[in-house]
Amino acid sequence: MTDTKTPGTPYLIHAFEHKAYGFPVERPLCIGRETTCDVIVNEVAVSRHHAEVRQEGDDFVLYPVGSTTTVMNGFPVIAPQPLHEQSMFMVGSMKFIFTKERLPVAMKIATSTSRPSSVDDRRPTLTFPGQPNAPEIQQPPGELARMIPIIAIVIAAVIGGAAYWAYSLR
Repeated sequence: MTDTKTPGTPYLIHAFEHKAYGFPVERPLCIGRETTCDVIVNEVAVSRHHAEVRQEGDDFVLYPVGSTTTVMNGFPVIAPQPLHEQSMFMVGSMKFIFTKERLPVAMKIATSTSRPSSVDDRRPTLTFPGQPNAPEIQQPPGELARMIPIIAIVIAAVIGGAAYWAYSLR
């Protein structure tokens, strides 16, 4: 028998894990790296409290509350965004889909577990330039700087080939 639900009950679906996360009744659904979040994303590029989905009347709204970017439909979320049926957003590498319709076949409904109140070995949150609320940090090397080793190998191969060709003409 598969897990199904009655239409109208909201869920966030994480398709890779085949899990559906229900919404708490009296508070927002919290997504982040902190163990007290409802949905834990264990990635260093995800903020401890990264995003929240809040119920506002009959609607659900995605709020970016962390220092790193949440992406919705391919664009960074910089202000609260309403969620519609099949709205897709990403937190780190986790892709979530909002639904009030029937859950897909074989979808497991995630249950809350007792979690510690804090993380002892906290890792810093990575931030990148150009993100809302991100502190300025040193720019990563440009595309050309990352290609220098490859360029050096190609140049050495060309010089070696030319030397071999010139030597064979003697």
